[in-house]
Amino acid sequence: MDRKFRNVLTAMIVVVLTAIYVVGIFLLWDYLNVNDTIDDILDHDFNGRDTSPASSTIVSVSVTGKTITDEEENLLSGFFQYFYAGLGACTPEKLTRFYTNQCEYELIDELAYDYETFLMKSSPLDLSFPECSLNLNVTRRHPVPRSHKIEIDLALSAQMTPAGTGRPSSVRGETHRFTLDESGKAPLILIHSADRPANRAADAALDALLAANRLTRKDLTYSYYPKYTETVRERLHSGAPALAAADGYSCPVPEYEYDRKSAATAARNGFDDDGIFKVYEENDANYISRCIFAGGIPMDSQGEKNDQWKWYDSEINTERKKTGCSKSWFDREAFYIYVKTNTGFGLVGCETSTGGGSVGDVVQLMIDGEPVEELMITSAVRTGDGTAADYLVSNDRYSSVSLLTLGFSDFRVLHIAGYNTANI
Repeated sequence: MDRKFRNVLTAMIVVVLTAIYVVGIFLLWDYLNVNDTIDDILDHDFNGRDTSPASSTIVSVSVTGKTITDEEENLLSGFFQYFYAGLGACTPEKLTRFYTNQCEYELIDELAYDYETFLMKSSPLDLSFPECSLNLNVTRRHPVPRSHKIEIDLALSAQMTPAGTGRPSSVRGETHRFTLDESGKAPLILIHSADRPANRAADAALDALLAANRLTRKDLTYSYYPKYTETVRERLHSGAPALAAADGYSCPVPEYEYDRKSAATAARNGFDDDGIFKVYEENDANYISRCIFAGGIPMDSQGEKNDQWKWYDSEINTERKKTGCSKSWFDREAFYIYVKTNTGFGLVGCETSTGGGSVGDVVQLMIDGEPVEELMITSAVRTGDGTAADYLVSNDRYSSVSLLTLGFSDFRVLHIAGYNTANI
């Protein structure tokens, strides 16, 4: 066998072996689902946690305010992107990847998240939305001494248009507080709290269940939380909020009507800060009083101190003196008492059934008999027979959001009828 023939034969053998090798690799690739494995790796982090929302809702996020690291920004942006993607589809996304291992706050947030999406799906309206924009305004970043922890506070603003309301809704300055564990390769959430109404409702229900068992959260380890959160979930679902049928309530007849549309427009759109009205840390009742004032109800400085509803002193001032504001203007319970008892000059109103509200009326969310948030009805969603099925409500933090999805099964409605100019 000459050298030329041997070279040709060797080349042919190499080609055949290479072909067998390549075919074998493709067969093995297909058998082991390597394509799927690579896709899975790209869609998950090293802990096997999903890194892309399943929902098709498009969520754009911007971060402003105090400087945070790129890793912290990615964590917080991803958290809220997932959160609102789930709300947009009315199905909660899995948020596990954003928390430390065995984090009880993950279970509590999951409880509130599940409850809110359950309420959205139960609503008579289609509250899904295909896209939304978020701004996270970081107001504080504070390293915790002698630890690998960072505390971050932020105010969240959001804009979206639910499919079934025909009106854009927004979140204005909802506050969140995070403690991040930064001891690993990337930060993770260790603690999270929010003043979101559904979170507050879920928190209150969990604390009530624990108290009934003579426990507090400090008594529980991570492994015990699912037992209680699952019970709370079942109770929340079974006791979901609903509106009572409008009854024949009796309200005094005022001298002058209330401009409901102007009040509702003010509640939806907010106010330019003209420096006359002070803004409180808990600003909802103060904000609603301003809306009612925008609807033409005059300030009431007559009678005894506790009978008044006013911001200013006897003369209008721009110094925002504390003595110029009555308690009923900014305190929820004091306002409720004023509406129920005022019989002379000023606002004329009454308490009505939860399903008997109208545009411009006031809703107070309740926990254990105490009002914890105040909103104005800016649109009423009614069935064919005129019964209220839901309200869109607004205050300083929310605009045109569904009342029922706020998660409070206990609330009261105050009907604002109009006002008197005579002390009758």
